[in-house]
Amino acid sequence: MTLRPLLLSLTLASAAMAQEKPNIVFILADDMGYDSISINNPAMGPLKTPHIDRLAGQGMNFTDAHSGSSVCTPTRYALLTGRYCWRSRLKSSVLWDYARPLVEDERLTVAEMLKKQGYHTGMIGKWHLGLNWYDREGKLANADLKDSDAMFRRDKGAKRLRAVQASIDFSKPTTGGPNSHGFDYWFGVDLPNMPPYLFLENGKTVGTPTVMKPKSMFGHDGLMLEGWELENILPTLAKKSTEWIHSAAKQKQPFFLYVPLTSPHTPISPSKEWQGKSGVSRYCDFVMETDAVVGQIVQAIDDAGIADNTLVIFSTDNGTTGGAAKMKQHHEQGVNLMNQLRGFKAQIFEGGHRVPMIVRWPGKVAAGSTCSELVGLTDFMATTADLLGVTLPEDAAEDSFSILSLLTGKAESLPNRPLVVNHDIRGNFAIRKGKWKLIPGAESAELYDLEADLKESNNVAASHPELVKELQETLQRYQESGRSK
Repeated sequence: MTLRPLLLSLTLASAAMAQEKPNIVFILADDMGYDSISINNPAMGPLKTPHIDRLAGQGMNFTDAHSGSSVCTPTRYALLTGRYCWRSRLKSSVLWDYARPLVEDERLTVAEMLKKQGYHTGMIGKWHLGLNWYDREGKLANADLKDSDAMFRRDKGAKRLRAVQASIDFSKPTTGGPNSHGFDYWFGVDLPNMPPYLFLENGKTVGTPTVMKPKSMFGHDGLMLEGWELENILPTLAKKSTEWIHSAAKQKQPFFLYVPLTSPHTPISPSKEWQGKSGVSRYCDFVMETDAVVGQIVQAIDDAGIADNTLVIFSTDNGTTGGAAKMKQHHEQGVNLMNQLRGFKAQIFEGGHRVPMIVRWPGKVAAGSTCSELVGLTDFMATTADLLGVTLPEDAAEDSFSILSLLTGKAESLPNRPLVVNHDIRGNFAIRKGKWKLIPGAESAELYDLEADLKESNNVAASHPELVKELQETLQRYQESGRSK
């Protein structure tokens, strides 16, 4: 065989091998609990999510899926690393304005793992895991910030933040963000309700923030790009995501796209096209627009002709906010976002961390199927590694367990999986074993039988002391050993 036919043969073989590896798209909505999806909740009245419902009809709907935490930052850390965030320096709460990077330099992320397997990797959306910002001399501007420092507080931390903001040279690229942790491309925001109010692309600000955010605009005080409009964030993320998919679909290598949306988290800012669409509230308008964006991303996959070889996951980072869940206007209009669960975002009850999770993979995941097994977003990394036949290092994904057998229908349960741990904004824990959920307490524990009492209204700890002891000891072992699997 001459050299040219040989090279052509090798190229075709390489392309064929790349096609065997599925593309992966993970869409993560923000502050949208289990009861915010109409296929999961019959009590949503006029609020519907037809695109997400359709996705469920094309794949598998998980009814007992959980985010690692009931708030933003820790869930994102766990999703990308396969490791509970309470093992990091952040033991409670979230990261605030101009926070330092949370993902450790040496920590393997799912994007890095996939990149090593030949994937083209992209992220479009909200990071909220901290960045390194630099001053005019090229020194770290936010090196001395504490994780508790926040603009909305009236203390020394807020003063430190204002000094940091004044010292930042916004012409210098940030580090420690998505591009430092395996993503070839990143477009989005650090987060939409804290400064700087602008987009970033591959760690560089798109424009320079030169004016202060007006008091009338939602969010923490801080610098803003002149002309910045909150209503443009979600449509821009949708446009960038669909464009990236069409571009990546033309390449020979498989791709991974992570799309952490900024909605329906505050600021509640539906675009002009969606304002008033629900007939209920701006919040419901925003949920409907979020659903439509999910539909646009899935449609881009279909239009690019890559649906059969693309694994699509939709989920959310935690439960619905208390303000939206309890809004009197919603209840008057027949929208009950606390229909089946107790609690909401930031809390340790089910409403804080039980989230929708839908997986579509044509020909591999049964269309219209439902899975009631206990799973967590922390399982994403091990599942992806299992899918590709990758053995993860011992010091990676310590709390991630593959659920691939559930997806493919090869198993209906995971008898050997570690117990699932949840965390709330104050640093409180919960641990699940089958139908049992334990919330340890300094004075008294709470134990719930979720099969009989999904709303967690009947504490049966006194009737099951041995089970309480077993779960407390398991949680302690997980904490002390540095891993749960």
